[in-house]
Amino acid sequence: MDFKVNDQPLEEALAKVEGVRNWSPRMISKLENSIRSANDEDLFRVNPLQWAQEKNVDGNEAIDLFLHATKAGLFYMDWNVICPCCGKITQSLRDLHGVQSQINCTVCFRNAKATLDDYVQITFTLSESIRSLRFHHPESLSLEDYCFKYLFERGVRLGEGGALTLADFMVMITKHFSTFSSGEKITVETEVGNGILFCNDLFSQKGFAFLVDDALDAGLQTVAIKLTEAGFEVPLPPILPGELHIAQKFMTGTFYALHPGKVVLEFEQASDSKAALIVWGASLEQIRNMPDASFVPSLTANRLFACQTFHDLFHAEVFQESEGFGVKDVTLLFTDLKSSTQLYQQIGDLNAFALVREHYGVLNKAILHQHGAVVKTIGDAIMATFTQPIEAVGAGLEMLEELRKLNQASHREDLILKIGIHRGAAISVTLNDRIDYFGQTVNIASRVQSSAGGEEIFLTEEIYCSAGVQDMLKNRHCHTEPIQVQLKGITEQVKIYKVINAELATAAIFPAGQSISSRG
Repeated sequence: MDFKVNDQPLEEALAKVEGVRNWSPRMISKLENSIRSANDEDLFRVNPLQWAQEKNVDGNEAIDLFLHATKAGLFYMDWNVICPCCGKITQSLRDLHGVQSQINCTVCFRNAKATLDDYVQITFTLSESIRSLRFHHPESLSLEDYCFKYLFERGVRLGEGGALTLADFMVMITKHFSTFSSGEKITVETEVGNGILFCNDLFSQKGFAFLVDDALDAGLQTVAIKLTEAGFEVPLPPILPGELHIAQKFMTGTFYALHPGKVVLEFEQASDSKAALIVWGASLEQIRNMPDASFVPSLTANRLFACQTFHDLFHAEVFQESEGFGVKDVTLLFTDLKSSTQLYQQIGDLNAFALVREHYGVLNKAILHQHGAVVKTIGDAIMATFTQPIEAVGAGLEMLEELRKLNQASHREDLILKIGIHRGAAISVTLNDRIDYFGQTVNIASRVQSSAGGEEIFLTEEIYCSAGVQDMLKNRHCHTEPIQVQLKGITEQVKIYKVINAELATAAIFPAGQSISSRG
């Protein structure tokens, strides 16, 4: 089925996208077909990795495609912060600068910090100038579409092993769900056990909850609740923070006490606004033991920041300077030129600078080939980030090979590279108007590189033991030697795997088990 599209701006934008690079066969036509024939829902907050799977194309190329399509005006980016408990989109913004790391969910009252590996996700929505979608006007959506397709992440999975979709889970635990018009009264009767009974207006994002505790007296409970412009009015004393006997550090919001048994909630709509009243409950055991939400493969901020196309096209997209976001797992590669000071002395500043620029070109190309991104340059050094350790190792090997070719072509041996790679947790921040990383993982990666010799790659054990790395090194005929290294600022020696491509090796191999100290 074809929908009404604005042909001229669509064709002009597609021509721009087609001209930026050589795409895989039919890549542009597949995108055009989606824009012309996909349902509204499929063009709202598009997950490029899911789109790639459906269209049988490479995921990294699909990310590049949607970034270029956004730059051309076909789509806009949605920066979505997802509640780790219920999957509600707590923030959905057009730019990164407004995104906040604190998650305060108005539905399940979860209080958490957003991490870039999972809970900050980027999607793409078709521009209204190309084709109008019903999701461009959320006020016109049906109750179900607004609440479960607009307010919540559609790819969320809940429960043990991610077995339930959000819709399945809500059906299981919902006591009442309906629109609630001005002047209307709704009575909800239900049985409650030990746990929490949540009451929310999903339109105004206001809510409260009852804590149900069997330590309280039994008996029929009737509570008259009024919904006003300011929120819910409940004629009960709120539970003080110190009295909240649940995982309090994870919960926020206003709670009132109930005891197990039958409860009657009498709601009155006293505001002038239409509401979406939902009452749902979960046991204390479910609240305490329920794993965080999981997702279908999605474009997270962590993965996007390892995409050079994003930095090239949207370099102004940065955090607020006061914000810092946790990253659970990032792979960092550091490089530096050996004896670069002597190089400048021997051939002069201009000649050395020209060589260094050529070396940057080689490094950038290798990083791009392996789906990484340059974080920054530091003198003659580069810091790069990758989503997968095997990609970082592949980039390091390519750098050494291509620099050797560059040296041979110029009949010199001036550009001698040393590389260090490490992975772990870090903090992502804005520094000097660009995305940067801080923390012990960054320090170790930098110091591992400092310990490497010329034409060597030093891998930490975290990298060496990552999926596919050892097989790659074997297939590339690399000599790998475990050694102990004393890194500056680290008390104990660190086990490092020194990697030398056998075809490029120019120095003797250290005897097994030899210890060395950090060197510049």
